[in-house]
Amino acid sequence: MALSGELGEMIGRRKAARQVKTEQGLTLSAYVFHLKGAPVGDFKKAWASACVAANLGRFNCSVCKTAVTGHRCGNCSSVASYSGRIFHDLRRTAVRNMVRAGVPERVAMSITGHKTRAIFDRYNIVNEDDLREAMQRTQQYLKETEQKERLVAITQVARAGR
Repeated sequence: MALSGELGEMIGRRKAARQVKTEQGLTLSAYVFHLKGAPVGDFKKAWASACVAANLGRFNCSVCKTAVTGHRCGNCSSVASYSGRIFHDLRRTAVRNMVRAGVPERVAMSITGHKTRAIFDRYNIVNEDDLREAMQRTQQYLKETEQKERLVAITQVARAGR
């Protein structure tokens, strides 16, 4: 796999942590992310808890409409809803970062697993900074083109005057 840097190191540590003690002895989990060798049960629940712990999201009681600290409301025991970062935010960020870093789009699509151009384009979100930079580049191009045209015109006038 082509992972490097911090992410590559983290995945390396997780692969090393695949050894699990069982009744039969040590075994190697088939999962990089696991709970005592078994797959993580509810990824969305684990993701929401991690985001809340990192101050990237929060739980709200769907009945009381108040902020709660866990997956259930302490007042009415109803299930809390999560709002905040979602896992696919990472995919969108990866697409944006690769495109802006100049990674060829076919390569970026291969890395992110996008099979169609239309879906890849949906993830490559354009924001105000992108539009501003596009306009600045266009203005710079026009300025450079205008200067070249003036230089050609001056050169032609000078040659005609000989």
